[in-house]
Amino acid sequence: MATRKRLKVIFDTNWYISASINANSRRKFYNLLKNDKIEVIYSQELMSEYQEVMKRKFSKKITKKQVLRFISWIIPILVEVIIKTWVRVSRDKKDNFLLSMSIDSNADYLVTGDDDLLVLKQIGNTKIVNMTEFLKVLDFF
Repeated sequence: MATRKRLKVIFDTNWYISASINANSRRKFYNLLKNDKIEVIYSQELMSEYQEVMKRKFSKKITKKQVLRFISWIIPILVEVIIKTWVRVSRDKKDNFLLSMSIDSNADYLVTGDDDLLVLKQIGNTKIVNMTEFLKVLDFF
């Protein structure tokens, strides 16, 4: 019996942030990260953005130590991609690194809630979807 290919998936930074600040979101996200149907892709740029947003918006609630502990908790589950291709197609230039990650990792899906990315629908071979759409795909995969 042939082994089924795992879906390569990039989760936008907002999913990491939500998991950091909400225990229920953390459980759900961790279960997704551990799902054997998917291979979750990250980059240093994604982790840097996550840390910057956590510092800027949540430093009164979440300490730097907690942020680093969360990263050390999830990194062993993730697969790193080094960004080599730089695209400039998003309406929000801060999102372009996610599109570049999508191309360089040949991801199947970029999961986001960001309208600036969702409007694109696809970049290269990567479909850009919201979490609800992705969960439907995952159910049928």
